Amino acid sequence: MQADLPAIASLARAVGSAKKQGAGELVIVHGAGSFGHAPVLKYGLENGVKTARQKEGCKITQQACACLSYHVVFALSQAGVKAVSIPPHNMIVSKNGRIAKLNYAPIAAALKSGCVPVLYGDMVPDLKLGFSVCSGDQMISRLACKAKKVVMATNVDGVMACRKLVPRITRTNFASVARHITGSREPDVTGGMAGKLREIMKCRTPAYIVNAKKPARVLALLLGKKAVSTRVN
Repeated sequence: MQADLPAIASLARAVGSAKKQGAGELVIVHGAGSFGHAPVLKYGLENGVKTARQKEGCKITQQACACLSYHVVFALSQAGVKAVSIPPHNMIVSKNGRIAKLNYAPIAAALKSGCVPVLYGDMVPDLKLGFSVCSGDQMISRLACKAKKVVMATNVDGVMACRKLVPRITRTNFASVARHITGSREPDVTGGMAGKLREIMKCRTPAYIVNAKKPARVLALLLGKKAVSTRVN
């Protein structure tokens, strides 16, 4: 597990620039990457936490995800952004792997104080499974209903179908696009790109999937400008 610190720093600077240019209130949710996916697979946590070994793996996964979030918050602070990490396992309760309760109070308090809340993929308490994986995508789906727009930064230009960028995805064309989505070779216990789309389409808030390797595009979207991306909804 190793964080891509230069990439994190570049995105943090884009967020810092957006804040300086009047982007308004922002909430950041980042994935767990290898920090989360690797231990989840190693300890078999995909379907819950019951055994002593799984409980140990759950703790290790939470610590690893928090470590990654530390890097994100530190990079944001270096870019002049007042950011605060909010551990999802302290504010979310799931049931059979789906969010059942989400306490918005910590997020609201951070925003009120002028900070940028930072959430991340995590292992959260589960009413049926002990603990379960709660992806950043699932959190975004919940939070998006309170937002004006969502910008999802990934490692590609947007949704790629048959190696071509899909400029717009709606409920009408989702099924046909989903059959041709170019998959990733990296293990992803949260469903990859198709999983992101299913989550974000649960809310009608406009969402943009953009290449995180092109911070200028992320900045443009945060400021309400156009950029190469896929619009969802």
